[in-house]
Amino acid sequence: MKWLEARFKEDLSNEENLTVSNGQVVIRSRSWTAAELVDLVGVQDDSGKNLLFDELFDDWLAEYKERQIELADDILRQFELEDRFLLLSEAYCAHTVMPFVGAGLSIPSGYPGWTHFLRKQRRQTAIVEADMEALLAQGQYELAAQQIANARGVAFNEAVDSAFGCSRDLCGPVEMLPYVFPDSVVTTNFDNTLDRSYQNADKPFTEKLTGADSHQIRRRMLADERILLMLHGKATSGRDRILTQGEYDQHYTNGATLASTIHALCDSHNLLFLGCSLTVDRTLTAIKARVEEVGHDNLPRHYAFLEEPETEQIRIQRQDELAECHIYPIWYPAGTHDESIEALLVKLHEASQ
Repeated sequence: MKWLEARFKEDLSNEENLTVSNGQVVIRSRSWTAAELVDLVGVQDDSGKNLLFDELFDDWLAEYKERQIELADDILRQFELEDRFLLLSEAYCAHTVMPFVGAGLSIPSGYPGWTHFLRKQRRQTAIVEADMEALLAQGQYELAAQQIANARGVAFNEAVDSAFGCSRDLCGPVEMLPYVFPDSVVTTNFDNTLDRSYQNADKPFTEKLTGADSHQIRRRMLADERILLMLHGKATSGRDRILTQGEYDQHYTNGATLASTIHALCDSHNLLFLGCSLTVDRTLTAIKARVEEVGHDNLPRHYAFLEEPETEQIRIQRQDELAECHIYPIWYPAGTHDESIEALLVKLHEASQ
């Protein structure tokens, strides 16, 4: 767990983990004289592993997991979702859960959210701010993107590439995913955070498919390949990228490939939405259409880690809307996106240990 080893090394400098007392150097639960510590530095086993580091890291890791599971339990109790999470855990242990990753998992690494990006691009056009805000308030992101693309022309492609095509430092729960979900991943993001996260964990994807090639996903997964399915394409290529209304119409209507792919994923997996707002969009519409066509009882349940809405009334409304798509939310407190998702993922992973 390279990402946790890095965090462990940072924590070692905290006063609670490192002190000097009565001539002894105390690191967590172990203590040494200066001479003993000098002798231990660099001591390795036959495989070249640092014995002292491994001992201290294992102790820290056990404490870390305990804290995360305690936080996850508090979240589940707060929203009375223990039973729902148990069913998700059972599906996870049966290896039927597939992560569906949205922009919320890229934002901690410095990538802009879609709303922020569109507002920034609007300022480079003559589009009236109030008109753009009205579209965003109604969830009409496709139309907003289309208007900006029409206004900016080829400069819009450059803006997308500049914002999402660069490799920013990885941060947040995205670094956990290779350990919790070591197989295939689906995303609507344009950036390369998932690809780099899995490479850093020594679990590189054997194939990266975009929406145009997504019909291959089932065959590739049956061959036990680790697939990254980028439904809406890559920031660095405008060929298969989907972000404007015209592009959505092309790829999601009249039996288009993407709708068929989403239907196939709904049929075969328990999807777990991470970093997805799950407001009105084509992906959700395609899922709802499949549920209406086949029926709730004939499809796997899907789940989502979602921030609690502003009011109880909105929460109940959102819950009912998602149920129509056979998606069942696991809420977490507002303003705790990264830490809550991290805790819930740790608890989910530990269910299989």
